[in-house]
Amino acid sequence: MRTDPSEVLDSAIPVLAKDRAASMQVIASRAGISRATLVRHFPTRKLLVQAMAEKILDDCGRVLAQAEADAAPMEEVLAALVADYTPFAQLWNLVYIEPDVSGLPEASARAKGIFLRTVKVMERGQNSGLLRGDMPATWLASTFCGLAETAWELTLEGHMGARQAPDFINAILVHGAFA
Repeated sequence: MRTDPSEVLDSAIPVLAKDRAASMQVIASRAGISRATLVRHFPTRKLLVQAMAEKILDDCGRVLAQAEADAAPMEEVLAALVADYTPFAQLWNLVYIEPDVSGLPEASARAKGIFLRTVKVMERGQNSGLLRGDMPATWLASTFCGLAETAWELTLEGHMGARQAPDFINAILVHGAFA
């Protein structure tokens, strides 16, 4: 049974993503942990959601820091970013729309900063010629996050394999939906 706070968060995030109204009991049950374990680490639902947001924002920041520091060709940078897409899916899915998070100005500010950094990575992709230059970089960043969210949800629901998701995201982002 998972008892480490980070493991508890990792197992609770998909539950809340699928059912935003889930109670602490439901979250614990579906995450495969006891309610006592959940409330020992996160005494209230609000604290749980805030901890989830912090983890997601930290994970996005870590992935972006690697992409920003990577001097490799943009194809490799984008492939690495897409391979670690899950935090961006969670960012869109939970942080932007969860009321317990949106009431925290610091979380909202961090989420906006993450998005602006993602825009810069997309601009770098445009400047390298990998990504289309006729689209706003903000559109490309939003598309990446939307594709990440869709791939994550389809993976959670069993409609897509976890190893397939990055390839699909990369294919659509770089090549579009052409046949």
